[in-house]
This record gives sequence, structure tokens and C-alpha cells, in this order.
Amino acid sequence: MTAQDRKEPAIFLDRDGVICENRPDHVKSWSEFVFIPGSVEALASLTRAKRRVFVVTNQSAIGRAMMTRRTLDDIHERMLDVVEGSGARIEAILVCPHHPDDKCECRKPKPGLLRAAAAERGVDLEASFLVGDTGTDLRAGAAAGCRTILVRTGRGAETIRDRSWGRRAPDFVADDLVDAAIWILAQEAIGRRARGRAEVTRK
Repeated sequence: MTAQDRKEPAIFLDRDGVICENRPDHVKSWSEFVFIPGSVEALASLTRAKRRVFVVTNQSAIGRAMMTRRTLDDIHERMLDVVEGSGARIEAILVCPHHPDDKCECRKPKPGLLRAAAAERGVDLEASFLVGDTGTDLRAGAAAGCRTILVRTGRGAETIRDRSWGRRAPDFVADDLVDAAIWILAQEAIGRRARGRAEVTRK
């Protein structure tokens, strides 16, 4: 059985505004990368619960020639060192490096990165969650068939005010990634209990 045959749910996280602080001029170096309080602990809790976690991030600073891909990779390697040192695991970081004018298929709000994860890494998108702080995150998740969670960190407050998520509102609005992780694990526990009751009823 291949990875594509073993479809499993995953949790997709935007980076800036969910894991680290947003910057109006982009996070262009490790010195500009600041973890949002509680985000690393939330990642560790998801790992302990054996959930697959992916980061899905637009990084147009590369397409805008504000930083190189090598610099971005260095930022992510350092981020993973901190995360893994705290007992958390991120399975992969999926990046769109393009300028918005490039009209690529991977830049959120298009769902290209999520669909690539489904095809290449055996992710069941309809059973998955996407956590983001902007309308583009939520629209990408909805287009891929995921349940969506808006966090109030980053640009979350602005997103709530503008309701920029499109036709489908988020399934849940969380204070931060900690709150989002608690809700996700609770929803999955509810689903397991419901399936267990259905099995008992059939017997």
C-alpha cells in the first residue's frame, strides 16, 4: 500500500500570524522571527496526540527579491530546531515563493499546496483542518475541503472585522493556536465517540 492509498487527516497551519508574529515588511531573517506565545507548546500537544502537522505558507518576499530561498530555508531550519527541541514535530513546510503577480497555483487562497499534500503525502483533506489568520488562508482551506479555524492572533482581528473569508465562514474562531489545538482535539474525540456509539447500535 502506497502513501497515496493511506489517506489520513492532517492539520495545516499558516506560519506568520499563527506560529510567529506577522511583520508588515515580511519576516526576512531569523532575527525577525518571533514565536507567538504558546505556539510551540500547542505544536507539542498536537504531536503528543499523534496528529500530522504541516505548515503552509505564502512567502512572496522571495518573489519580490527581498530575501533568497536559502535564507528562508535557514529560518525554517532554525524554527524546526526550536520546535523539535520542545517535543513537537512538523512533517513538512509547504511554501509558495512566488510574487502575487505570477498567478501561480500554489499561492493561497488557491488550494494548490494542500492538494499537493493530499496527492504526495496521503492526506485526507476532508478530514483535515486548516488554521490561519487571514481570509486567504481560510479560502484555501475551504477550497480544499478542510474544516477551517481562524485565530485572533496576527491579522485575525482584521479578518474578523472585514469578514474576508468569502462564502464560507470559519468553523471555529480561536484565540490563538493553543485554543485551536484544544478545539481540534475535542472535535476528533467527539467524532470517535460518535463512531463508537454507531458501532454499538449496529451490533
